[in-house]
Amino acid sequence: MSVNLTNPDDFGDSPSTVSHRVIGERIRPPASQAVYDKAITAGIEAGLTSETATLLAYASPDVQQLRRALREKKTQRFGTEVFTYIETDIFMWHVMSSPDNIRFEGEHAHGDINMPRFGSVNGQALLTFEMNSTALIEAMGPQIADMAEHNPHIQSIKDRGIETPGWLSFLRLTTELGDVTRFETTDGYGRSVGSHRGLRLMFKDVAFNLLPKSRQATALHHQIAKWAISDDASDVEAEKVRCAIMPNARIIIACNSEPFHLARRHFVAHLHMAPPMPFSLATNLNAKANAAVDKLHAKDLLPSVAGLSPEQVRDILDGTWRAHDLLPDEVAVLACSALNPHQNTRQARAVNEAITDLTGVAPRLEDRSMIAAEVALRGLPNDPRLTRRRSALERAWRLADLRTVTLTRTDPLQLLATALVDLVQRTDKRSAARAELATLASYHMVAGQNQLLERSEHGATEGATEPTKIIAALGRTDLGLRQLCQIVLDGRAGRAPQRLPERTDPVDKPIGGADPLTPQILRDIADQPTPGVAVLMPEEQYAMALTGFESALDRLHTAAVAVAEVKGTDGEPLAETRGYDQTQAMELFSEVTEMIADWRAAARKAARRRQRMTEDGDR
Repeated sequence: MSVNLTNPDDFGDSPSTVSHRVIGERIRPPASQAVYDKAITAGIEAGLTSETATLLAYASPDVQQLRRALREKKTQRFGTEVFTYIETDIFMWHVMSSPDNIRFEGEHAHGDINMPRFGSVNGQALLTFEMNSTALIEAMGPQIADMAEHNPHIQSIKDRGIETPGWLSFLRLTTELGDVTRFETTDGYGRSVGSHRGLRLMFKDVAFNLLPKSRQATALHHQIAKWAISDDASDVEAEKVRCAIMPNARIIIACNSEPFHLARRHFVAHLHMAPPMPFSLATNLNAKANAAVDKLHAKDLLPSVAGLSPEQVRDILDGTWRAHDLLPDEVAVLACSALNPHQNTRQARAVNEAITDLTGVAPRLEDRSMIAAEVALRGLPNDPRLTRRRSALERAWRLADLRTVTLTRTDPLQLLATALVDLVQRTDKRSAARAELATLASYHMVAGQNQLLERSEHGATEGATEPTKIIAALGRTDLGLRQLCQIVLDGRAGRAPQRLPERTDPVDKPIGGADPLTPQILRDIADQPTPGVAVLMPEEQYAMALTGFESALDRLHTAAVAVAEVKGTDGEPLAETRGYDQTQAMELFSEVTEMIADWRAAARKAARRRQRMTEDGDR
């Protein structure tokens, strides 16, 4: 049976209003118990449980249509997941506005909606959700009201009914009142809000009162069936009939992938993010981050953390598990490690695949650092400052050294000791301790009450104090590393960051006479021309000279990139069309290259000597 909206007689007083009799053709009065029992049996034979088959039977406006649908199951692939579903009409008072919706990702991440996520039952396409009933009703109220106020299609549902079917999933809702089984709006949140408004139903009515076989649900079914065939239905009654059903709803009854709640999450993201929808930036970033985390977990590429299983790491990164014992700055390191890897690594490819699969657009290098920054800042209020904080952290995390960071949960003072040794001895060019300490500190520099790390007003130009430059400079000096450690100690203790006097060690307490750290002071420390190493032994002088050399190479690389980006009127880079041939410069490059080759040879010889000495000592 189909709805014909082309016949002029199907419309009411205006062409925008559909006659309730058109929708009413799809609605039958309540069936006998024997008919419902046959429908339940058919559902069980199709692979449903008694719980879900019962809901499906009593939610059907036409039980015979349901039995035909169960014999004509369909499949559809989204990404790697394949969903088995049926198409049949469903009464909307059995469809609950989803309490775990992609539109809530921004609010979920930043504390505006404190709700759990869906779980699922092994082996079944059945979601689970557990929450106190009063808290659930209070949390859903503002979300539903916002949708009703701002969604332009709400009124059209009241006038014309649901014209585009949505996807529904079975949901077992657990509260202190017990378990109830409902449908949730996998796709079609706005449609559920519009139809419930037209039916004059509250969220609590749908969630807890209008249950299969209940007196209230049966009475409402009788009323709708009566008004559906009446020529004398009032405007309110006609509106209720139009809003009563979702025609040809697509109900997921099986999936090839487990757990089902994650498959369902990927599916919803596919529906809403490809092509990208106009969600808030926080919602957009969190949806991408969750997809990337799931992909990394599926490929066994999530960072390992002592004492945590891969599943726990995933649940921390996607915001499902919040009662863990990681500190906020440690979660930031974990986010940077997982979602901000170097280009052309397996992790980077997995993150890129997840985002591309979700949005249809290949991500850029900075997209990974942006979603990592968003995950790191979950829990902070979604106020105007969040954008500035996220932007500054993303810029800081473009630093190549931080793209290899790992979370060891080492005490900051111990990290400092190791980082100082690495700085002097140059035993590790990309010091793991230095990277972890800098990443921990970068979180506190943007998440504290006074944001210390800010993007430059002039952009990433020569001489500008971009967060990347500040973090890099602080990590290359004795004073800078000590200041980073002090920032971590102060941030964890809830203190305003203190400026650490030169030639002093960080302490986990207020420092007498110390000035509060400000963005300008931080820039001044980063801009110091000479590293502040206290005792300048020859090897330390050598280490500082190498630091200056590497800094010059960084500037040279930045300048080379700037040259390569200049394009002519034809859009082609001038470096490719005009070239560069300066004899003196090329001779200088050759000389530097030869020097570096000699240094590398010396390093190999030194490594062989150390190995022989070690072997001699072991004999």
